[in-house]
Amino acid sequence: MDEAMVKKTGANRKKVVIGISGASGIIYGLRTVEVLKNYGYEEYVIISNAAIKVAEKENEIDIVNEVKKFTSNIFMEDEIDAPTSSSSFTTITKGMVIIPCSINTLAYIAHGFSSNLLTRSAINYLRSRQKLVLVIRETPLGQIELYNALKVSRAGGIIMPASPGFYIKPKTIQDLIDFIVGKALDLLGIRNELYKRWSK
Repeated sequence: MDEAMVKKTGANRKKVVIGISGASGIIYGLRTVEVLKNYGYEEYVIISNAAIKVAEKENEIDIVNEVKKFTSNIFMEDEIDAPTSSSSFTTITKGMVIIPCSINTLAYIAHGFSSNLLTRSAINYLRSRQKLVLVIRETPLGQIELYNALKVSRAGGIIMPASPGFYIKPKTIQDLIDFIVGKALDLLGIRNELYKRWSK
């Protein structure tokens, strides 16, 4: 592919779509945005209405303003005309991660409900056979949630529970956050050194 074509198609650009939904663990999403900015990625962040409320209650922050520190490509769930609403956009990105992913968002994706930008974008990734990682943060998981997770997995998505490993011998909460974020980036094929990998 010549240089002109690379520029035209965006094939040389590092793009990632990040969804932040209304589950506990908003800090995972914010840390992901921060890390990818530091790695030089162009980020497209979709924030659900519920995420705004959870961030206020859980972290006492305005999640939109926090994300603005790292990218201007911020979209709310009702912005259906955003670039990520088109399945053609999926092919010029590394993939999409929803972190954290609420059980409600999981259910919408599993059943093909594309009524908001977050779920519509995720479904586009499944339709295009591109990488989609859902970092679910809920416990316990009942039969319904497990069934929905299985449906998404069978459709090509990756289900990643926000379950940190303690073999890293964490000393701070940040260590646990970085473990989850690092694992999610691994699944998108993004090299990182956020956590110490298992070795004998």
